[in-house]
Amino acid sequence: MAFKVAFAAAALASAAFASNTTGPYTIHITGKTDTSIDGYVGACHAGAAIEALCYASGPVDSSSNSNQFYFDFGGFNPDTGETIQPGWISWLLPYTDPDGNAATQVSPMQLSPSWSSNVAAGLFEPSETYTYVSYDDSRKLYMSGGYDDSAFNATRPQPVVLGPLYNWHLCYQYTGGYYYQSVAWVSTDPPHNPSCEPIDLTLEDITY
Repeated sequence: MAFKVAFAAAALASAAFASNTTGPYTIHITGKTDTSIDGYVGACHAGAAIEALCYASGPVDSSSNSNQFYFDFGGFNPDTGETIQPGWISWLLPYTDPDGNAATQVSPMQLSPSWSSNVAAGLFEPSETYTYVSYDDSRKLYMSGGYDDSAFNATRPQPVVLGPLYNWHLCYQYTGGYYYQSVAWVSTDPPHNPSCEPIDLTLEDITY
């Protein structure tokens, strides 16, 4: 589910926003069943100011902007300063400002559903929309599962909470007008797209 938040071009520089932002990170992609999948997320062109989360095998160039990502916490405790999950993943879109200077725009990740499929492609876009995600003690990204509605009927049931879901997949798919092998979320197994392989996404610190 996507949620909205207001962004401005200078948001990353603001104290309130920066206090909830961590990174940069690389995002390691590893296959759950196909162990040959071992690479990293790279932001790749998918439209005007839109990037997909493409798969790049092998070692990562952590100095490249296309491989650097941030985790933005959804809030913090004003008494303790402790940051609070969930949050969202963001990428900095480079551009040239009206004065000819290099600048960046925060582009949060959102899932773009296809209503004929259970596969939703991940996209970075400089908009007011993002998808909430969290990470566990191993820095693996997940989404909260909400309630299991598989047995719902006219009688109100005792809700069963699903807990963390790790339904990330690597799929050959259209992202805008481009066809890539890129990261997606599969709402229920099996994925409608037969090329999808289950993966883990793990945040890794960039050291200089």
